[in-house]
Parts: sequence; structure tokens; C-alpha cells
Amino acid sequence: NEDAEGGLALEDNGDGGAPAAGALVLEENVGGEDEEDEESEEDSEDDNYVSDSDDSDDHPPEQFEVGTTTIMLPPRNYTLVHEDGRLHKKDNFEPLSFGMQRVWNDRAPEPVWVQTKNARWWQSATEVVVIAHTVPCDRMKASLLNVSFAPKQIHVSDRGTGVVYLHGETEERIDPTTSTWLTDGNCVTLNLTKANLQLYDGQKKGTQTDTHWHRLLTEDQYVERGMVDADYSDLPEHLRYKKKMADEEHKAKKKLEEEANECALCGKDVRFFCDCRSGDKDYERPLPEGWKDPRLGFCDPIFEGVKYHAGGVDQLKPKPPPQPQPYRG
Repeated sequence: NEDAEGGLALEDNGDGGAPAAGALVLEENVGGEDEEDEESEEDSEDDNYVSDSDDSDDHPPEQFEVGTTTIMLPPRNYTLVHEDGRLHKKDNFEPLSFGMQRVWNDRAPEPVWVQTKNARWWQSATEVVVIAHTVPCDRMKASLLNVSFAPKQIHVSDRGTGVVYLHGETEERIDPTTSTWLTDGNCVTLNLTKANLQLYDGQKKGTQTDTHWHRLLTEDQYVERGMVDADYSDLPEHLRYKKKMADEEHKAKKKLEEEANECALCGKDVRFFCDCRSGDKDYERPLPEGWKDPRLGFCDPIFEGVKYHAGGVDQLKPKPPPQPQPYRG
């Protein structure tokens, strides 16, 4: 039976309209919908709170696995792209071991551009090509841009609005008198001529490796060594000739050493691989170059005239202070 007020009564043994003493009465609650809405909101808030704090399902990906030789690189804010901005296949490239880098001396490699938030750049041994990709297409006109060069600074801005598109200190010095820029309406390109003064600096190595920049601006992140090949194909002729002669001299020296230490029985190097006379007690295997054994008369230009022994006890004693010398005027 339904109540006049909307309640539902379940009667066991009742003849009249009123429920008996053992009747079970279920009544509707007028404010039930509001309470249900409040409970649902509280449940949703609880669910959100739990989902934010519970990280059982959202574990970060494993960066490395135990027993593997994979080198994990730090997060970087640059990408390796083509000239038009398309992602290059080397962007997902693992650097070589021991910080090694591929070098091109005879011909130029495939250009790999490094793109940062303000510029896209590529380099050779003598120049750096920079594309200011942040310049809007409607402002790519020579009359609307202000481009300037300094020995260690580049600047690209808008003449009308004053917006700076590219500005910073370069990694090494450039030649502002021979550096140029141009725009064809599609992009703004800066051709920076490297000064390469480090090739003639006595405090540095003075080799072709000093011409390679590891970043464009000093505020940029260093590019991982080995991800971009080094292009030395456009070095000056006298530097390439010097490098070639040094390589030929090194090869000739290595060949003479291999011939002098070649075993007459097996043809292998007696310093490393030959075991033909390993059972002979009177035979002493020659040591590789650089092994500091005083019995072999080790000589180095740095230690010329200095006689030392690794196990000499006298060398561990402190030396007496130098005595004043008589006047020899």
C-alpha cells in the first residue's frame, strides 16, 4: 500500500489503512536527492585525491636495466634536424664510447642541424650557418630587420616593434667584417665566419679539433660529443697538409714497431699475442711502449736527465733545503 504522503508500507497482518505493530515501513525522504549529490561529490573528491597521491599505476619508465651497457643521456633542450626543420634520424642516436667523434677530412658529411629555442645552426671548420626560425613570415624583409655582428655576439631584432628574435654571446670568436646575412622571404640566414684564433694559440692544442663548436651560444646546452660529425674538409691547405704529414709519420712509426716485434715463428706481435716462447725461462717478453721499467732505460723528454726507480726508498725521503751559493760575479 502507498501512503498519502508518498510513503511505502509493507504490512504483515493489517486489515486497516494504518500499519500494524509488526509492519515494516519504508518512506521516501524529501531531501534524498541532495544528500546523494553531496555524497557523490565527496566520493569524486576522494577519488581525485587518491589518484593524485597514489603512484602505483603511474610509475616512471625505467631509465636503465642492471647488466646492460646502455648510456643514458641527460635531458637536453635541443634537437637534431634537417635544414627545413624535419627531425633527423641522428636525434635518436647514442654517442660513441669514450667521447669519440667521427671526423671527415676529405669530403663533407651529411649536414646535421642543431635546433634550439631561438636558432637552427650547422657548422664546418671555417663557418657557422644560423637560421633564425623565430622570425615571423610577415617580418622576413631586410628593411624590417636589424642584424648586427660583433667578435663574440650576434643580434637579430625587429626595426619597427623592437622585438629581439636572436641575441647572445657566441661560443668562440667570429670575424664580423666577413660575416653576412640574407633573407629570401622564407627564412633569415646568418653566415658567420669563424676567426679560428685558437689554432694559433700556444695555450691550446692548436689542432683542427679546436675549430669544432660544441654549442652556438654560451647560454645553450652542450651538444653531446659524437652526435654530430666534425667536418674538417674546408680547413686551410697548410693545416690539412700538416695533419696529413703527422698521420703519415705516425703510421710509419707504428709499422716499424710492428716489424721489429714480429715473431719469426707465428708472425704475431711478441709484446701481446705471441706465446711461442712462453715456456722459456731465459726469455723476457719486451714490454709495450710507455712501460716505465728502469731496466729498459726508460727515457722521456720530460724526464730527461732524471734517474728514478719506482721502488727506490731514497726517493721517498724529503730532500734537504737548497743551500746558498757563493757570489760568482
